[in-house]
Amino acid sequence: MAIGGWRGGWQRLRQSGRAASFTRGERLLIAGTPSDEVLLLEAGVAKVVLPARDGSDSVLGFLGAPDLIGERGVMSRQPRSSHVVALTAGYTVHVAARTFLRLRAEHTDVQDLVDRTLLHSQERADARQLAAARNLTARVAVSLLQWAADFGQQTEAGLLMRGISQRDIAQALTASEKSVEVALRALRNAALLETGRLSYLITNPDELQQRFNRCD
Repeated sequence: MAIGGWRGGWQRLRQSGRAASFTRGERLLIAGTPSDEVLLLEAGVAKVVLPARDGSDSVLGFLGAPDLIGERGVMSRQPRSSHVVALTAGYTVHVAARTFLRLRAEHTDVQDLVDRTLLHSQERADARQLAAARNLTARVAVSLLQWAADFGQQTEAGLLMRGISQRDIAQALTASEKSVEVALRALRNAALLETGRLSYLITNPDELQQRFNRCD
């Protein structure tokens, strides 16, 4: 049976690329290098990092399966603008830029995938902008919920997300690690969150959503 829409485009690209595994800490893309391929993130979590000369790198966001990575640089024929760094082990499918551009031009399902990726990226940016006006606990809560919805795992105990450190959260929200710890503690004390080493379990996503939708 044929697969339509963006899923059909994903499958088409997948069949035209090569699979490769990665480990935590590995750079999947490197800023300044040629945009010579796109990646299909099939398993794992990664962060997008904007490097700075003084070493104060910024985390622009997080990626998880199924995300398409590096398509903007390929389409614009510009070098990579940021690093993409693995936060967990996983694997990707690498598709050469020329193959990606050809398939995008020839097949509407590949264009559907690109459109979905760009729309999702804009939605994530809009969500960050809306959250920026809130207090830090609300920003942490809403951000964790969004990231967990994007690439977390539904379990009997709640929505589980792995791989992201408190430092990653702090850099993504432009906050100090200490203030993020205070916010996480408040969520734990409210019985909305359980944390472990690089893990966050949202025990009641609906309650968290309702409570922090009311936050100023």
